[in-house]
Amino acid sequence: MDVNSCTLPTELIFAVDVYYQSQIIYSKVEELDTSSSWFLCSPFRVDLLDPKDSASTPVKYLGGSQDEAWLKHLEENLSLSWIVINPTRKKAVNVSSRRAVSVQRHWLTGDVQVRFGTVTAGDEGRGSSREMVECGVVVTCCGKEGGEMHVREVCMVMEDMEGKGLNGKESLVILEGVIEQGRRKGGEGNEGKAKFEEFQERKRERKEENQRKERVLDLVCITVGVVGFVAFWSAILFK
Repeated sequence: MDVNSCTLPTELIFAVDVYYQSQIIYSKVEELDTSSSWFLCSPFRVDLLDPKDSASTPVKYLGGSQDEAWLKHLEENLSLSWIVINPTRKKAVNVSSRRAVSVQRHWLTGDVQVRFGTVTAGDEGRGSSREMVECGVVVTCCGKEGGEMHVREVCMVMEDMEGKGLNGKESLVILEGVIEQGRRKGGEGNEGKAKFEEFQERKRERKEENQRKERVLDLVCITVGVVGFVAFWSAILFK
């Protein structure tokens, strides 16, 4: 969709449910005003929980010696539904991969981050960093071993193939395109994870390509500098 020609929604509604073994452990409906210039120009991020808050769950938090098995257990048993609703057009779509595409611990806090993501076509031509865009949702869980698991964070962001976050206007264009297309089969189960891994591989390749270009540019700059230096002193010495 062309950002200059499409009519962007002035409001979106998010209906979010987090499941553990098919039982809802966290649920929220969030309304978002998307009409302000601040929203359109700022990095797109939707947080359902205040940073100071957390939601308790009936799930027992494990870890410690069972940590690897615990992370695998969460990957297999946590699921997410994130429905985006455009109330003006009366259309909606579930943008979640339903099942987790990755589970890992945060390098600093040690909290468990369960990621759900949908990879979709971007708004620019082939070869662009936005040829593909990830609509990623992270559910952050914490707790003491043997105690209750708490949901500390549920957030959505949009990233391109260089890992750069999209702003509100760019994200609205992507979401409107997804809503228009309706639910896609690629978002379910293992296929959703396969698409996520493909996207991560494309990001890695893009990063390596950019690093190669930077090295070539650095080499050219050094060569030009050396040639200029030699030419300068040659002109002085042989004048």
